[in-house]
Amino acid sequence: MKKLLHLIESLATGGAEKLLASVINGLEGYEHHLVILNGPTDLRQTIKREHHFLNLGVNRKTDLPAATRRLRSYVRRHEIRTVHSHLYWANILARLATPRNVAQFNSIHAVSSLAAYRVNRLTKVLEKLTYRRRHHIVAVSHEVLRDFEEQIGLKGPATVLYNFVEEKFFAPVPKQNFSSEGLRMLAVGNLREQKNYFYLLEAFRHLPPSFSLDIYGEGPLRPAMQEFIDRHKLRVRMCGLSDRLHLLMPGYDLFVMSSSYEGQPLALLEAMASGLPALLSDIPVLREVAGDDALYFDLRDPLSFQARVMELREGKHDFSQLASGLHTRVHDFAHQHQYFERLNRLYDGAHV
Repeated sequence: MKKLLHLIESLATGGAEKLLASVINGLEGYEHHLVILNGPTDLRQTIKREHHFLNLGVNRKTDLPAATRRLRSYVRRHEIRTVHSHLYWANILARLATPRNVAQFNSIHAVSSLAAYRVNRLTKVLEKLTYRRRHHIVAVSHEVLRDFEEQIGLKGPATVLYNFVEEKFFAPVPKQNFSSEGLRMLAVGNLREQKNYFYLLEAFRHLPPSFSLDIYGEGPLRPAMQEFIDRHKLRVRMCGLSDRLHLLMPGYDLFVMSSSYEGQPLALLEAMASGLPALLSDIPVLREVAGDDALYFDLRDPLSFQARVMELREGKHDFSQLASGLHTRVHDFAHQHQYFERLNRLYDGAHV
């Protein structure tokens, strides 16, 4: 059986981590080895397929040399033929530790210039120093790949591989019945700056009380967000994490996302598959994913979201038509079997 090593920073609840857990569960014909740098292992309980597991215990950047030696030894000892890493620090470590005769894939899940290089300029220098022609870049969207090419420059093979949605999210038909008064909205994602939740909270200060928002996710911004909600008495609930989103999503009228940047958000794909219409921040990645089948608001204008919501409520846009367009769109590119077929071709091609 072919041996495949997956390397990721942690197994916290996030889009990249959820995707990897689903890949291990669904990708047959491989002996799976899952290695994390450190951190939470929340999602490991969702992995049902038998797999080998290693935590490298990286607590700080000075631990990387020891982790590199340990990972290189692990790859050789277990005769791994393919290494697939996810997210910035896992990609760096994989490049340092993987022998030249082992096929290596580096998945980029976010716009690097915003998610990594802007935080610390040294990350861009390290990216350039470690990236080689033999490393196969796998980007989750064309915008992510365009940004990497612009910032770093492509040296070798590169592939755009859109995320997939688990079958349990695909509704037979898009949503057709919506609330007669107000709107029940939901947002999904880690409570971090990138998701720009305070834009939504500020917008809800100016919406009628018949409009509500449920936010699913956890993160460091939760206390500040809850304080804002309580202070302004908003109809917004912090719902935490849930493994029942595939059952909950169809009960809402509208999916909203206010991110300042994304790679290719799994939560949006899940909402599209569930048959919901979407109202999204007007950024390139979300335009690439949803096209003209979603509505967009301007993050530079705090009243733009409010205006779009009121247009919907006043009947200026057809809920059912928007839902149907997104439902058809996600059917075209986000099924699991399509993803695994492409992934298998990538891995097989590396060993031709």
